[in-house]
Amino acid sequence: MKIAVIGSGGTLGSAIARWWNTPAVTFGGEAAEDQITGVDLPDFNVASRRFALDTLKEIAPEVIVNCAALRFIDWAESHPNTARTIHVQGTANLRQAADRLGALLVQISCAEVFGDPDPDAPPRTEDDIPAPESVFAKTKLDSERAASEAKDFLIVRTSALFGEVGEQSAGNIADTILKSSRRTRSLRVLDDRKVSPTYTIDFLRGLRFLIHCGARGVYHLVNSGVTTPAQFAKELLTACGLARHEVEPITSQQYGEIAPHSRNLTLSAGKYAALAGAPPMRPWEEALRDFIARRQASLDDAGPANNPNKN
Repeated sequence: MKIAVIGSGGTLGSAIARWWNTPAVTFGGEAAEDQITGVDLPDFNVASRRFALDTLKEIAPEVIVNCAALRFIDWAESHPNTARTIHVQGTANLRQAADRLGALLVQISCAEVFGDPDPDAPPRTEDDIPAPESVFAKTKLDSERAASEAKDFLIVRTSALFGEVGEQSAGNIADTILKSSRRTRSLRVLDDRKVSPTYTIDFLRGLRFLIHCGARGVYHLVNSGVTTPAQFAKELLTACGLARHEVEPITSQQYGEIAPHSRNLTLSAGKYAALAGAPPMRPWEEALRDFIARRQASLDDAGPANNPNKN
């Protein structure tokens, strides 16, 4: 299967390039490899309709996976036109390309589209009604709507994605915490927000299954379990042997966020889990330990000079 990955330099896009055809992601003993072609800035501008159509016509994919998105919610609040251009117009361009090629359009989305529900409410399902508040969340929901107009589409939402960063990535929850830990032993981390931390490799395993089994419509794909960013930070630092670091729980108000942020970014993957043969989404704590082990192995292979834990 030929798959074009839009936004291949980000956390998720780069993970697809690295892990998609490896035993870490493949399931059921399948032998066939997919052909992955990644595109990203500056060589590929999703907001340019003609550029997107011409480039994808040349690649001729059977599946287009759209990972392109703005990273910072507060930045998007003061740049609404850019957010709409990348999220909505960009997706509309990919939808047109997919329809012309007879390809499946896979739109990657997020829990932010549900707005600010009760922090103690259960994880959101695909049947819950989105109510976005920020510019980022509104344009992400509009990008879902643009994707849903494709002849063949799959929308996959996730929450608090973490993993290795790519060349174009602005980071993720784990990367941000680990970088901060190298600057200070006292970290101030949000504790009034609930998330469903999701390891990129686990997400890719589920996404690969959804694509290959012919799933269509909207699915949530997250590791099981719920936590707060502060609790996640404590678990991460302890597992990395940095238990002496102090995590100070703070509120969103103390952090000084500009845009409206949801206090509940938890999702239920029950619809996905009900599919026959779906690889299970393990607890986030187990996935986090796997991430740390793989990260440490990469650092060891890179040598002491490139290993911040050995400086």
